[in-house]
Amino acid sequence: MASSEEPQQRGWRLDPIPSRQACRGDDGFIRVPMWIARDGKHVADTEMVLLPTEAALLSEHLTEALAGSLSIMQELFHGDALAEGPGVTVVSKLRHSA
Repeated sequence: MASSEEPQQRGWRLDPIPSRQACRGDDGFIRVPMWIARDGKHVADTEMVLLPTEAALLSEHLTEALAGSLSIMQELFHGDALAEGPGVTVVSKLRHSA
C-alpha cells in the first residue's frame, strides 16, 4: 500500500526565500536571500553573495536550463502572458482570438 506522505528530505538544502528579492548591496555585490535546511527542517536564513559577473553567469545558466519550459505566469494565463525579461511578464487585457 502506497503512503500519501511525501518522502522525508535528507541532507542539506539551500533554497531562495520567495518573499525576498535579490538586490545589489552598497558594496556592489549581488545578495540573494536563502534558507538553509537540514533533513527538511529550517536551520537558518543567510545570503548567497555574488560578484555581478557571477550573478550574470548564474542568470545565463538558469535561463538556458529553463529554455523551452513555460513560466508559471504563462501556465496560469494559458498563453495570454508574455515573458519580456527576467521578472517582467506582460499580460494582455484582451483575450486573443484563435
